Amino acid sequence: MSTKQTTTSLFDELAKFFASGPSQDAILQFRFSKATTDRASQLLELNRTNGLDEATRRKLDQLEMAESLMRLVKARIRATQQDVPS
Repeated sequence: MSTKQTTTSLFDELAKFFASGPSQDAILQFRFSKATTDRASQLLELNRTNGLDEATRRKLDQLEMAESLMRLVKARIRATQQDVPS
């Protein structure tokens, strides 16, 4: 799979998820697909062995940004849930 296709599928995966109107609980349970996590593992391994070219480095950066975004969204949800009295 090319870097462009992988990037497109990553953003498509996120777009489909958010377009489905997920609940806060669904967002908290969200995990990237096995294909995405497998690709991330491959890129991280290449990074450890200095095997990344510029294109694959950009892909790894995009995967890390997507993961960071999801962590931030989940943290905000958790924070608002803690603010709501039971």
